[in-house]
Amino acid sequence: MEKGFRTVRKCKTNDIQIRDPFVFPYTKEGTYYLFGTTFADGCGDQDPVFEVYASENLEDWEGPYIAFRPPKGFWGVRHYWAPEVFEIDGRFYMFATFKGGIGEHRGTAILVSDHPAGPYRPHSEGPVTPKEWECLDGTFYEDRHGQRWIVFCHEWTQEYDGKIKAIRLTKDLKRSYGEIVDILHASSMKWIRLFGDPRIEKEGFLTDAPFMYQAKNGELIMLWSSYSRSDYGGDGGYAVAVARSKSGRIAGPWVHDELLLLDRNAGHASLFRDFQGRLYMSVHYPDTPHGSERPLFIEMTETENGLEFAEGACSF
Repeated sequence: MEKGFRTVRKCKTNDIQIRDPFVFPYTKEGTYYLFGTTFADGCGDQDPVFEVYASENLEDWEGPYIAFRPPKGFWGVRHYWAPEVFEIDGRFYMFATFKGGIGEHRGTAILVSDHPAGPYRPHSEGPVTPKEWECLDGTFYEDRHGQRWIVFCHEWTQEYDGKIKAIRLTKDLKRSYGEIVDILHASSMKWIRLFGDPRIEKEGFLTDAPFMYQAKNGELIMLWSSYSRSDYGGDGGYAVAVARSKSGRIAGPWVHDELLLLDRNAGHASLFRDFQGRLYMSVHYPDTPHGSERPLFIEMTETENGLEFAEGACSF
Protein backbone atom coordinates (compact mmCIF):
# COMPACT_ATOMS: atom_id res chain seq x y z
CA MET A 1 0.00 0.00 0.00
CA GLU A 2 1.17 3.49 -0.81
CA LYS A 3 2.23 5.68 2.08
CA GLY A 4 0.63 9.10 2.22
CA PHE A 5 1.67 12.58 3.24
CA ARG A 6 1.16 11.78 6.92
CA THR A 7 3.32 9.36 8.86
CA VAL A 8 2.11 5.76 8.74
CA ARG A 9 1.83 4.52 12.31
CA LYS A 10 0.25 1.92 14.53
CA CYS A 11 -2.70 3.32 16.45
CA LYS A 12 -5.89 2.49 18.32
CA THR A 13 -9.40 3.18 17.04
CA ASN A 14 -9.74 6.17 19.34
CA ASP A 15 -6.56 7.73 17.92
CA ILE A 16 -8.03 8.08 14.41
CA GLN A 17 -9.68 11.42 13.64
CA ILE A 18 -12.19 10.66 10.90
CA ARG A 19 -15.69 11.46 9.74
CA ASP A 20 -18.04 9.13 7.85
CA PRO A 21 -16.17 5.92 8.81
CA PHE A 22 -16.80 2.92 6.58
CA VAL A 23 -15.40 -0.57 7.27
CA PHE A 24 -14.81 -3.13 4.53
CA PRO A 25 -14.05 -6.60 5.97
CA TYR A 26 -11.84 -8.51 3.53
CA THR A 27 -12.30 -12.16 4.46
CA LYS A 28 -9.59 -13.39 2.07
CA GLU A 29 -6.94 -11.58 4.13
CA GLY A 30 -8.65 -11.47 7.52
CA THR A 31 -8.23 -7.70 7.41
CA TYR A 32 -10.62 -4.82 8.04
CA TYR A 33 -10.09 -1.71 5.91
CA LEU A 34 -11.31 1.61 7.33
CA PHE A 35 -12.15 4.49 5.00
CA GLY A 36 -13.62 7.91 5.71
CA THR A 37 -13.38 11.65 5.30
CA THR A 38 -9.88 12.59 6.47
CA PHE A 39 -8.25 14.78 3.82
CA ALA A 40 -11.24 16.51 2.24
CA ASP A 41 -9.58 19.60 0.76
CA GLY A 42 -5.90 18.72 0.79
CA CYS A 43 -3.33 20.59 2.83
CA GLY A 44 -0.93 23.30 1.72
CA ASP A 45 0.30 22.36 -1.74
CA GLN A 46 -0.97 18.77 -1.41
CA ASP A 47 -4.09 17.74 -3.33
CA PRO A 48 -6.89 15.93 -1.48
CA VAL A 49 -6.80 12.13 -1.36
CA PHE A 50 -8.73 9.24 0.16
CA GLU A 51 -6.92 7.34 2.91
CA VAL A 52 -7.28 3.85 4.37
CA TYR A 53 -6.34 2.14 7.66
CA ALA A 54 -5.90 -1.62 8.14
CA SER A 55 -6.66 -3.83 11.17
CA GLU A 56 -7.09 -7.48 12.08
CA ASN A 57 -9.26 -6.85 15.15
CA LEU A 58 -11.10 -3.48 14.80
CA GLU A 59 -9.00 -2.02 17.62
CA ASP A 60 -5.35 -1.97 16.48
CA TRP A 61 -4.81 -0.15 13.18
CA GLU A 62 -1.98 0.73 10.83
CA GLY A 63 -2.13 3.75 8.54
CA PRO A 64 -3.01 5.96 6.90
CA TYR A 65 -2.16 4.72 3.42
CA ILE A 66 -3.30 6.30 0.16
CA ALA A 67 -6.38 4.58 -1.31
CA PHE A 68 -7.01 7.14 -4.08
CA ARG A 69 -4.74 9.84 -5.43
CA PRO A 70 -6.50 11.82 -8.17
CA PRO A 71 -4.82 11.75 -11.57
CA LYS A 72 -4.01 15.00 -13.32
CA GLY A 73 -7.16 16.55 -14.75
CA PHE A 74 -9.57 14.61 -12.52
CA TRP A 75 -12.86 16.53 -12.29
CA GLY A 76 -13.15 16.39 -8.45
CA VAL A 77 -10.97 19.11 -6.95
CA ARG A 78 -12.16 19.26 -3.30
CA HIS A 79 -14.72 17.94 -0.79
CA TYR A 80 -13.41 14.37 -0.84
CA TRP A 81 -16.16 12.97 1.38
CA ALA A 82 -17.72 9.72 2.55
CA PRO A 83 -16.03 6.90 0.59
CA GLU A 84 -17.77 3.51 0.65
CA VAL A 85 -16.30 0.32 -0.82
CA PHE A 86 -18.23 -2.63 -2.29
CA GLU A 87 -17.08 -5.86 -3.89
CA ILE A 88 -18.93 -6.28 -7.19
CA ASP A 89 -18.17 -8.89 -9.87
CA GLY A 90 -14.81 -9.68 -8.28
CA ARG A 91 -13.52 -6.10 -8.23
CA PHE A 92 -13.74 -3.32 -5.65
CA TYR A 93 -15.70 -0.15 -6.28
CA MET A 94 -15.51 3.02 -4.22
CA PHE A 95 -18.54 5.32 -4.21
CA ALA A 96 -17.30 8.74 -3.12
CA THR A 97 -18.35 12.38 -3.06
CA PHE A 98 -16.38 15.08 -4.89
CA LYS A 99 -16.86 18.77 -5.62
CA GLY A 100 -16.02 19.95 -9.10
CA GLY A 101 -14.46 23.23 -10.13
CA ILE A 102 -16.19 26.57 -10.66
CA GLY A 103 -19.59 25.99 -12.23
CA GLU A 104 -19.63 22.28 -11.37
CA HIS A 105 -21.80 20.72 -8.68
CA ARG A 106 -20.87 18.25 -5.96
CA GLY A 107 -21.72 14.64 -6.78
CA THR A 108 -20.87 10.97 -6.27
CA ALA A 109 -18.50 9.21 -8.65
CA ILE A 110 -17.40 5.57 -8.79
CA LEU A 111 -13.76 4.46 -8.61
CA VAL A 112 -12.37 0.95 -9.13
CA SER A 113 -9.48 -1.17 -7.83
CA ASP A 114 -8.31 -4.78 -7.87
CA HIS A 115 -7.78 -4.68 -4.09
CA PRO A 116 -10.07 -3.19 -1.40
CA ALA A 117 -7.30 -0.91 -0.09
CA GLY A 118 -6.58 0.45 -3.57
CA PRO A 119 -5.03 2.09 -5.42
CA TYR A 120 -8.35 3.24 -6.90
CA ARG A 121 -8.71 4.88 -10.28
CA PRO A 122 -11.64 6.71 -11.91
CA HIS A 123 -14.27 4.37 -13.33
CA SER A 124 -17.57 6.19 -13.94
CA GLU A 125 -18.02 8.87 -16.57
CA GLY A 126 -17.81 11.70 -14.03
CA PRO A 127 -20.46 11.82 -11.30
CA VAL A 128 -23.32 9.33 -11.57
CA THR A 129 -25.63 11.63 -9.60
CA PRO A 130 -27.48 14.23 -11.76
CA LYS A 131 -24.93 16.79 -12.96
CA GLU A 132 -27.35 19.71 -12.54
CA TRP A 133 -27.94 18.86 -8.86
CA GLU A 134 -25.83 19.38 -5.76
CA CYS A 135 -25.55 15.83 -4.37
CA LEU A 136 -23.53 13.83 -1.88
CA ASP A 137 -23.21 10.53 0.02
CA GLY A 138 -24.13 8.12 -2.75
CA THR A 139 -24.32 4.46 -1.68
CA PHE A 140 -24.69 1.23 -3.66
CA TYR A 141 -27.63 -1.17 -3.63
CA GLU A 142 -28.40 -4.16 -5.85
CA ASP A 143 -32.01 -5.35 -5.69
CA ARG A 144 -33.32 -8.92 -5.82
CA HIS A 145 -33.69 -8.70 -9.61
CA GLY A 146 -30.06 -7.74 -10.13
CA GLN A 147 -30.78 -4.09 -10.87
CA ARG A 148 -28.02 -1.83 -9.58
CA TRP A 149 -28.82 1.49 -7.92
CA ILE A 150 -27.18 4.49 -6.37
CA VAL A 151 -29.08 6.00 -3.43
CA PHE A 152 -28.00 9.57 -2.73
CA CYS A 153 -28.82 12.92 -1.11
CA HIS A 154 -30.06 15.92 -3.09
CA GLU A 155 -28.59 18.62 -0.92
CA TRP A 156 -30.37 21.18 1.23
CA THR A 157 -27.83 23.75 0.02
CA GLN A 158 -29.63 23.73 -3.34
CA GLU A 159 -33.11 22.57 -2.34
CA TYR A 160 -33.65 23.93 1.25
CA ASP A 161 -35.62 20.73 1.88
CA GLY A 162 -32.97 18.02 1.56
CA LYS A 163 -34.08 14.80 -0.13
CA ILE A 164 -32.93 11.21 -0.56
CA LYS A 165 -33.41 9.71 -4.00
CA ALA A 166 -32.33 6.71 -6.06
CA ILE A 167 -31.45 6.16 -9.70
CA ARG A 168 -30.53 3.06 -11.67
CA LEU A 169 -26.93 2.26 -12.61
CA THR A 170 -25.79 0.48 -15.74
CA LYS A 171 -24.44 -3.03 -15.14
CA ASP A 172 -20.88 -1.82 -15.71
CA LEU A 173 -21.36 1.01 -13.14
CA LYS A 174 -20.21 3.61 -15.65
CA ARG A 175 -23.30 5.82 -15.56
CA SER A 176 -26.84 6.24 -14.25
CA TYR A 177 -30.05 6.20 -16.26
CA GLY A 178 -33.84 6.22 -16.08
CA GLU A 179 -36.40 7.74 -13.79
CA ILE A 180 -35.32 9.07 -10.40
CA VAL A 181 -37.11 7.54 -7.39
CA ASP A 182 -38.10 9.76 -4.45
CA ILE A 183 -37.45 8.11 -1.06
CA LEU A 184 -37.90 10.96 1.44
CA HIS A 185 -38.12 14.70 2.01
CA ALA A 186 -36.38 15.74 5.22
CA SER A 187 -38.90 18.39 6.25
CA SER A 188 -41.64 15.76 6.69
CA MET A 189 -39.79 14.16 9.64
CA LYS A 190 -41.26 15.07 13.05
CA TRP A 191 -37.89 14.94 14.81
CA ILE A 192 -35.80 17.02 12.44
CA ARG A 193 -34.60 20.60 12.92
CA LEU A 194 -33.28 23.24 10.58
CA PHE A 195 -29.56 23.07 10.01
CA GLY A 196 -27.56 26.25 9.50
CA ASP A 197 -24.10 26.71 8.04
CA PRO A 198 -22.67 30.20 8.54
CA ARG A 199 -20.02 29.55 5.87
CA ILE A 200 -22.71 29.64 3.18
CA GLU A 201 -25.24 31.82 5.06
CA LYS A 202 -28.07 29.34 4.58
CA GLU A 203 -30.46 27.19 6.58
CA GLY A 204 -32.28 24.07 5.49
CA PHE A 205 -33.35 20.52 6.30
CA LEU A 206 -30.26 18.38 5.83
CA THR A 207 -30.02 14.79 4.59
CA ASP A 208 -26.85 12.71 4.98
CA ALA A 209 -25.55 9.19 4.67
CA PRO A 210 -28.17 6.80 3.25
CA PHE A 211 -27.16 3.17 3.73
CA MET A 212 -29.23 0.19 2.60
CA TYR A 213 -29.76 -3.09 4.47
CA GLN A 214 -31.91 -6.03 3.34
CA ALA A 215 -33.58 -7.32 6.50
CA LYS A 216 -34.46 -10.95 7.14
CA ASN A 217 -38.17 -10.09 7.31
CA GLY A 218 -38.10 -8.88 3.69
CA GLU A 219 -38.04 -5.16 4.43
CA LEU A 220 -35.47 -2.91 2.82
CA ILE A 221 -34.08 -0.74 5.62
CA MET A 222 -32.37 2.57 5.02
CA LEU A 223 -30.27 4.29 7.70
CA TRP A 224 -29.66 8.01 7.26
CA SER A 225 -28.58 11.04 9.32
CA SER A 226 -29.59 14.61 10.07
CA TYR A 227 -29.92 16.90 13.11
CA SER A 228 -32.64 16.33 15.70
CA ARG A 229 -34.74 18.75 17.72
CA SER A 230 -33.56 19.22 21.29
CA ASP A 231 -37.12 18.69 22.57
CA TYR A 232 -37.46 15.28 20.91
CA GLY A 233 -35.87 13.34 23.77
CA GLY A 234 -32.27 12.96 22.65
CA ASP A 235 -29.20 15.15 22.51
CA GLY A 236 -30.54 17.46 19.82
CA GLY A 237 -27.48 16.83 17.67
CA TYR A 238 -26.43 14.55 14.83
CA ALA A 239 -28.65 11.46 14.75
CA VAL A 240 -29.38 8.22 12.87
CA ALA A 241 -32.90 7.59 11.56
CA VAL A 242 -34.56 4.52 10.01
CA ALA A 243 -36.76 4.35 6.91
CA ARG A 244 -38.36 1.11 5.70
CA SER A 245 -39.69 -0.14 2.42
CA LYS A 246 -42.18 -2.81 3.51
CA SER A 247 -42.26 -4.20 -0.02
CA GLY A 248 -38.48 -4.64 -0.03
CA ARG A 249 -38.27 -2.51 -3.18
CA ILE A 250 -36.55 0.83 -3.77
CA ALA A 251 -39.88 2.12 -5.07
CA GLY A 252 -41.40 1.65 -1.60
CA PRO A 253 -43.79 2.67 -0.24
CA TRP A 254 -41.42 4.05 2.43
CA VAL A 255 -42.40 4.52 6.06
CA HIS A 256 -40.31 6.31 8.67
CA ASP A 257 -39.70 5.26 12.26
CA GLU A 258 -40.79 8.02 14.63
CA LEU A 259 -38.14 6.97 17.16
CA LEU A 260 -34.56 7.66 16.18
CA LEU A 261 -32.19 4.70 16.19
CA LEU A 262 -29.39 6.84 17.66
CA ASP A 263 -29.64 10.40 19.02
CA ARG A 264 -26.29 10.92 20.75
CA ASN A 265 -24.40 13.49 18.61
CA ALA A 266 -23.20 10.59 16.45
CA GLY A 267 -24.05 9.45 12.96
CA HIS A 268 -23.28 8.80 9.31
CA ALA A 269 -24.02 5.13 9.86
CA SER A 270 -23.09 2.08 7.81
CA LEU A 271 -23.29 -1.63 8.65
CA PHE A 272 -20.79 -4.47 8.38
CA ARG A 273 -20.22 -7.96 9.81
CA ASP A 274 -17.02 -8.98 11.56
CA PHE A 275 -15.24 -12.23 10.74
CA GLN A 276 -17.31 -14.02 13.40
CA GLY A 277 -20.56 -12.92 11.72
CA ARG A 278 -21.53 -10.27 14.28
CA LEU A 279 -23.32 -7.22 12.90
CA TYR A 280 -21.89 -3.77 13.64
CA MET A 281 -22.93 -0.21 12.94
CA SER A 282 -20.09 2.20 12.18
CA VAL A 283 -20.56 5.90 13.03
CA HIS A 284 -18.39 8.87 13.84
CA TYR A 285 -18.66 10.15 17.41
CA PRO A 286 -18.90 12.86 18.49
CA ASP A 287 -20.11 14.87 15.51
CA THR A 288 -19.15 18.15 17.18
CA PRO A 289 -16.88 19.81 18.05
CA HIS A 290 -15.13 19.31 14.73
CA GLY A 291 -11.72 17.76 15.08
CA SER A 292 -12.83 15.41 17.85
CA GLU A 293 -14.58 12.84 15.63
CA ARG A 294 -13.54 9.22 16.06
CA PRO A 295 -14.81 5.96 14.52
CA LEU A 296 -17.21 4.04 16.76
CA PHE A 297 -18.34 0.46 16.11
CA ILE A 298 -21.58 -0.54 17.86
CA GLU A 299 -22.70 -4.17 17.91
CA MET A 300 -26.24 -4.65 16.62
CA THR A 301 -28.82 -7.41 16.58
CA GLU A 302 -31.50 -7.96 13.97
CA THR A 303 -34.99 -8.57 15.33
CA GLU A 304 -38.27 -9.32 13.58
CA ASN A 305 -38.96 -5.57 13.57
CA GLY A 306 -35.56 -4.38 12.38
CA LEU A 307 -32.31 -3.43 14.10
CA GLU A 308 -31.52 -2.97 17.77
CA PHE A 309 -28.37 -2.39 19.77
CA ALA A 310 -26.86 -5.52 21.24
CA GLU A 311 -27.05 -5.67 25.03
CA GLY A 312 -24.63 -3.17 26.58
CA ALA A 313 -23.39 -2.01 23.15
CA CYS A 314 -24.62 1.59 23.37
CA SER A 315 -22.91 2.63 26.60
CA PHE A 316 -20.65 5.34 25.11
